[in-house]
Amino acid sequence: MSVNVLDIRDLKIFIYAVENSSLTVTSEKLGIDQSTVTKRINSIEQKLKGKLFNRKSRPLQLTHFGEKVYFKGRHILEQMEQLENFHQQKTESFLEKVKIGLPITLVDDLYEYIDDRYKYDHYSTEVEMQSGWGRSLIQQVDERELALAIVMIPSNLQLSEHLFFKNIGTLPLVIVALKNGIKEYKTLERCSKKGWVVHPEGCCFRESLNKKLNEKGSTFYANKEVFGIEAQLTSIVNGEGLGIFPKPFFDKYSATNSDLEAVLVNDFDIHLKVGIVYADQKNSDQVNYFAKIVKERYFLQIVIILNLGFYFLEKQFISFI
Repeated sequence: MSVNVLDIRDLKIFIYAVENSSLTVTSEKLGIDQSTVTKRINSIEQKLKGKLFNRKSRPLQLTHFGEKVYFKGRHILEQMEQLENFHQQKTESFLEKVKIGLPITLVDDLYEYIDDRYKYDHYSTEVEMQSGWGRSLIQQVDERELALAIVMIPSNLQLSEHLFFKNIGTLPLVIVALKNGIKEYKTLERCSKKGWVVHPEGCCFRESLNKKLNEKGSTFYANKEVFGIEAQLTSIVNGEGLGIFPKPFFDKYSATNSDLEAVLVNDFDIHLKVGIVYADQKNSDQVNYFAKIVKERYFLQIVIILNLGFYFLEKQFISFI
């Protein structure tokens, strides 16, 4: 039986092109001809019998098939890196692994945090993390490819009756713009005329924003589609559009970067439910464990601030008496 085996170099070039949203940038940064980049991507399409990119879109936009290949390929490369360091791993690396999903929007912030916490707590298992869009992660949990997935989903999303959802809290989204032009964005309609820097289709942030704009009779227009929050923030700094981000993440960014600012838009009030999707109640201990970590990361600071506020109000009241 003949098997069309993918060349790992082709896969790396494809993933690099996706994460840079440009064949030209990929060619320049990797130091190879653009024709070679195109040839490598065509090779994958021929072997997998499917189109990866919508060639008419600018910047590059993945097809639904291409999105699946991207996330699966990204996971394969992570496994290859682990295999290269296999000789350095201890016997414990053969322990049972718990496979969990992380939303791509938060993977940069959560991956190392969860990995460090899990190792510190001396679990008898290892954690293996995979990133993806919310819908993709939910599907993988439903198909038992993942034990659980941390997700951020719109409140109106209905899950399969086979799945359970542990709610952790809600995160507000904020609209982000260049500080020097912030005064012109008073309404969501004015913001939409500037256009947006967003993730490709499948991202719940994008879907929530699009739904909100439709309710108000405004048109959603993506100036640029790009993977990764850092890449999106850079695009906003370059004046390519506005973005939407979880408020805690942007607060962390703005603490060390003063070029962007959250816009106070009168008619924008999108919140996302943060929680854990799982299919088997036998995993409830692990669900509670990861729920605690996420709560500490994104919601504990809010509780502390509120408690401090009540404390100072109480002190002032006692002093007044």
